[in-house]
This record gives sequence, C-alpha cells and structure tokens, in this order.
Amino acid sequence: MISLLKYWVSLMLTISGALSYAQWYEVYTYSYNTGVYRDIEVTNDGKVFVVSSDTIHRSDDYGDTWSIDDSWGNGGRKIQFVSEDTGYVCCGLADEYEENYLMTIDGGLNWMPCGNDINLGINDIEYLPDEVVVAATRFFPTWVTVGAYCFSYIWQDSLATAGEVYDLDVLNDSVMFMCGAIDPPDPFAYSTTIKSVDGGNNWQVSGDGYDVPYYGMDWPTDSVGYGNGLTDLYKTVDQGETWFKLPNPFEDSEHVYLFATPEFVSDEIGYVTAGRYPIGQSSDVESLGVLRTNDGGMSWYITDTPDGYDGAWDIICMNADTCYYRSMGKIFRTFNGGGIGVPLTVAVQQTLSLTLHPNPATTSLIIEGLSAYPNATMTTVTLSGQQVAVAFENGQANIAHLPPGIYLTTVQTEQGLWREKWVKL
Repeated sequence: MISLLKYWVSLMLTISGALSYAQWYEVYTYSYNTGVYRDIEVTNDGKVFVVSSDTIHRSDDYGDTWSIDDSWGNGGRKIQFVSEDTGYVCCGLADEYEENYLMTIDGGLNWMPCGNDINLGINDIEYLPDEVVVAATRFFPTWVTVGAYCFSYIWQDSLATAGEVYDLDVLNDSVMFMCGAIDPPDPFAYSTTIKSVDGGNNWQVSGDGYDVPYYGMDWPTDSVGYGNGLTDLYKTVDQGETWFKLPNPFEDSEHVYLFATPEFVSDEIGYVTAGRYPIGQSSDVESLGVLRTNDGGMSWYITDTPDGYDGAWDIICMNADTCYYRSMGKIFRTFNGGGIGVPLTVAVQQTLSLTLHPNPATTSLIIEGLSAYPNATMTTVTLSGQQVAVAFENGQANIAHLPPGIYLTTVQTEQGLWREKWVKL
C-alpha cells in the first residue's frame, strides 16, 4: 500500500483546473478505476509500459497502439527497465498472488517469475546492472536491503536504517539516498533525507537535515539532484552535501503550495506538477498544471495540458521534448515539451526578519522578531497538512501538548510570508 502521506499529496494534485488547449494529448486509456496504484516506464527505443494491479500495458510505437498482458495479475506497482530488453515488475500488493516479482528479457513481450515468492513489502526499489537490486521495505521498521535478483535467493544483506522511506535513489555503486520520515531520530536528528557513500552500510544526514526533500528525488546527474518537500522544491549541485530551495513562481501570501516529485531530463530541463490550497483549508486544493523549466528550476512556465487532466502523476521523459504522464486512468504524451505554455515570473518577496528556536524543541517554541509585525497571523500544520493548536504570545508558544514529529509554522503579514519547519522531540 502506498504511503498515506505520499498518496495524500498525489491525490491533491489530481484535482483538475482548466486550460484552453493542449500540447499534451491523450494516447491511451488504461483503466477506469482511478483509485488503484499504477506506474509508467519508457525505454530509449520507444516502448512505453504501464503496470496496474493486474495488467501490464505495452506500446512499441511511442504510445500510438497498445497490447495488454493480464496473465500474471501479480499486483505489481512498479515497473523498471535496466536496458531496452531487460525489465522488472515489482511489489505485489496481495497475498493471493503467487508471484510478486516478474522479469522480461525480450523487451516486455514475455514475462516470467523472478526469484522466490517472498512476503516482503516494498516502498521503493532500484534495479541495477548485473542483476543487483536495492530496496527499501515497507512498514516499520524499513530496512534497506541489497541482493542478487532472480537467483534462488533475492536478498543477501539487510543494511542501514529504519523509517518510512518514500523514495530510494541509487546514483552509483557507492552513493545512494533515501527520503521520507526517517526513523529513529538518532543519529539523523529528524532529517528527511539521508545519504550513504559506501553502498548502504552506513548513513548520514544530507544537507542540513531540515530544508531537504521529503517525498521524492530525481537525479539527472551524479552531482545535481532535485526533490520535493512539504511545500517547496529543492536542488543540490554537490551530491547532497547542501540543498537549497528553488524559487516558487506562484508565491503569494494566501496559499500553501504543493509539488510532486520532479522529473529532470538534464541538469537544466525538467518538469513538475504543482497545486495549492488556501492557508488553513487543505481540503480545497487547486491543480496548477504541469510546469517546465529550462534553467534548473530558477524559472518555470505552465505547459498546455488538456481540460480536466492537468493533475499529472508519474511524469516520465525520453528526452527534453518527448514525455508522458498519467491522469485519471489515461496516458498523455507530448512531442514538443508540453507546448509554448504560460511563462511564470517569480515575485520578489520581502524577507521577514524572523528567527525560530530552539529547533528541535521540547516544551516551548520561540519566534524572535514577531513584535515587528503586530498584524501577523500564524498557523502550524503537521506533515499531513492537519492544523494543530499552537498559540504564540509575545513570540513564545507552549508545545508540550504536541506529539513528537515534524511541523511547519507559517507567519503571514502584509509585508510577506515566512515559513519554517521544526521538530518536536
């Protein structure tokens, strides 16, 4: 079962808005049941695959025509190809499926059981050359495991850490990243992104541990990576040693913004789905469509998606201009980068002179500088967007009643907007 938090963000981003015409266009309807988890994959020779709970859909001509393989019904929820011919379907969702892992060596024409049928829930998995696989298992504790795939055994070693991992990215034989609700806090201090440089045997905090990805990451190169957090997009240019927030092209003082995991085809060109909701009204989400950047996330424009289908899941690209996404049981394609679109300019926001401490906190929280903004309004939410009672008086709030976890406090003033993520121990 996909993480509830990750599913919540994805569900929010499917709520449609409206644009007048489309450079993304529908090529296939793979399901009329939009509530079942799916995945999409493309290969360099023009094959496109969609895996759902009981079928594998395949196109040999960039999505123009499709065939269906429903002979396995393995409950798969992830498909990945390591070459044009070799691919895997992973992570069966129900015990009644005899084989939870499938493999093809002929470009998806035929699929076969891969390894033993094991009862091992997977949150994310990476298939590497030479039949090596790295996986983050589902539920607590979450183990990162590495092993040889499609032999008499699958997992050789249990490595690393525990937690609710939403994304696992393997850059090379040594370097890999995880993001999510990493647990236990020691030694990671509630960081939501951690890094290993020795093949997963040892892990360390990536960046400062706070302003880092939470839901997902994408790495167009071994050095340059992008990710989505609670309300922001992040970028690193030094393999996760430091991360910085990308400018929000929609920034205003009345909404909270959401971004899906971005898809980058180079260190400069990428796509992301955006949405927003009014502060304090997390159930009232508006989809803002699929955005494209040509300068590494410093500026964006809205691409031209069809009416009612601008809430895109799983954007995936073959190159800078040929991309696919799925929405409401349909597959959409573009050959021209989503069209000319609507350019967005980043509004210049006045920086509020506020400082939050201590962080992490135990019983009280202080925001210094609030006295300069007498008309400020403040809200605090959990990771899932639920608003909690945190009342600041003279810049100080009692938080002893809150359960341990990560929170986001927003200060809204006439001069601008300020947000800070903090940890309650």
